Amino acid sequence: MTLSLLGVPYPIHLVGESHTLMFRDLLVRDEDSGRLFQTRIRYLPRVLAQNFYYPENHSHNVELIDALRFEGLLRADLRPSHSSLDSATVSGAWLEKRAIVAPALVFCIGDLDLHHLLNHFGDHDFELPGDERYGADHTRQPIPHGIIVAQLEKLLAPFGVGLRQLKYAGFARLMVHCIPPRAADDTSAALWMSAPKAVRAKITVMANRILARLCAEADIPFIDTWPELSRDGYLLPEYDIDGMHLSRQAALVSLQKIIASLTESTWNTHNLSRYRYAVERAPRPATTPPPADTAPPTPGLSVGVLDAATVLSLGAARGDYTATPRQRLARMDWVAAPAGVRAAILTAEPSAAQLAQAARLLEQASVQAILHADSGYAMTVSSFRPSLLERGAEVTLPQVCHADIVRKAIVRLRGTGRVLFSFTNGAPPQELSSVAGVLAVYDPGQVICTLDATDDDIEFIEMALIPRYQDQPLRVVWSGLNEWPLDPYHYDVTGMAASPAFDGDSMSLRAVALP
Repeated sequence: MTLSLLGVPYPIHLVGESHTLMFRDLLVRDEDSGRLFQTRIRYLPRVLAQNFYYPENHSHNVELIDALRFEGLLRADLRPSHSSLDSATVSGAWLEKRAIVAPALVFCIGDLDLHHLLNHFGDHDFELPGDERYGADHTRQPIPHGIIVAQLEKLLAPFGVGLRQLKYAGFARLMVHCIPPRAADDTSAALWMSAPKAVRAKITVMANRILARLCAEADIPFIDTWPELSRDGYLLPEYDIDGMHLSRQAALVSLQKIIASLTESTWNTHNLSRYRYAVERAPRPATTPPPADTAPPTPGLSVGVLDAATVLSLGAARGDYTATPRQRLARMDWVAAPAGVRAAILTAEPSAAQLAQAARLLEQASVQAILHADSGYAMTVSSFRPSLLERGAEVTLPQVCHADIVRKAIVRLRGTGRVLFSFTNGAPPQELSSVAGVLAVYDPGQVICTLDATDDDIEFIEMALIPRYQDQPLRVVWSGLNEWPLDPYHYDVTGMAASPAFDGDSMSLRAVALP
C-alpha cells in the first residue's frame, strides 16, 4: 500500500439548522491558493434565532454551548480554546507548525423561526415596500408590513445579541449564512410550510435584510448566496432537492464565499491572547534619552524626526506608486485593512536595498527611543510600505479593537497634506508636521490617524510593528497590504521580502507555555 499526503485541511465549522447538512464532511481545494478546506457541521434542530441567547440570563443556548465544546472550540471553563495559553495548546501548535487562531465558525440560523411564522400565513399576504417582483394577492387577508417587521425583529434579536457576545469572547471569525432562496414550486414546498411562494419569499427577503443589518452592526461577514442561487426571486431548480433544502452544488457556492471572506475579512481577527503574551515576553529595550527634537510622548503616540536624506531615499519614484491589488499577498493568517478603507492609497514595493537601509535606520539608538517611547517593549516591523495619497483624497485608517497590542507608524516624505491624530480618550487632536523625516508611532487601539490630502499630496512610509520575539532581530518586512499576522508565533511569509531575510516560507517561534 502506498499513501500520498494531500496536505492538512483547514477546518470550517458550520453550526445550526438543517441547512448545515449539505456541508457535511466536504473536502475542497481553493485553486487560487492550493489550500485544502474541510467542513465540520453540528446540526442543532432545537436552536433557533429566538432561543440562541437569553439576555435575561446573559447565557447562550446550552445546546449551542455543548456543540462548541464537543467540537473543541470551547474549553471546560467555557473560554475559547484558541485563547488558551496552556502547555498542551502552546507546545502542540509549535510541534505542528500551526497558527493558533480563532476558528472559522459559520451559523445557519433563522429559517426555523420563519417556518413557525409562515405556517400562520396560509390565508394572508402583504405588500413589501419597493417590491417589483413578488406582488401581493389582494384576495387574501392583508397584514400590515410593520407588524411583520416587528415580529421578525423580535424573533431574530436574540441571535444578534448572542453573536456580539461570542465575538466579544474572542470568536473573531464568525460568519452568518443567509436564509436560502425559496423554491417556486408550491407543491414540494407544501411539505414544509403552508404559505404561498410569494409570501415565503417576501418574508425571507425581510429576514435576510435584518440578519445582514445585525451582522453589519457587529462587523460580522454575511454570506449572501441569493445572486448565484436564485432567479426572479426564487431558488433555481437545479439547486432544489425537496422544496426546502439545497444540493451539494449549492454548498460549493457558499464555500467559495466563505473561503473568500476568510481571506478578505481579517481586520481585528488576530489572536489577542497570543499577542498579549508576546508583549509580556518581548525584550525590554535599553532606555535611551530621545533626541532633543523629540516631543514628549502622548499616551498612544510618540513623535520624532529622522534624517531627512536617508528617509527620502526609502520612497519610490512617482510612477512606481500603484493601486496594489489586495489579492496579491492576501492570506488567512495575516490581518489586512478592509479593502475599501484604503483604496485611495497607492503603494510601491520597496527594493531589497531599501529594506536593508530601513532596518539599519530603525536599529539606531535614537530611532529606537522614538519607536519605544510609548510601548516599552521591543518591536519588529511586520509591514513596510512606501505610500502615496494623491491630492484631493482623504482616508481615515481603521482602528484596532484593543490597545497596547500592536503599533502603526507614519514617516513623512514629501507633500504638505495633513496627517491628523485623534484620541479615543478625548485628548486634543494633534497634527503631524509636514517636514520630511518626521516619524509618528501610534497605538491604533487608542489613536485614529486621518490622512487629508485635500490640498496637497502626502507621500509617506507606512509601517506596522508587532512585539519582537526574544533572540530575533529587528526585521523590516514588506508584506503587501497585510499589517500583522493573526498569530505572532506562527505565520506564512511566502512571497514576502524582508531584511534580514526570512529563512524559509514561514516563521515558527516557540512560545513558552504558562505554568
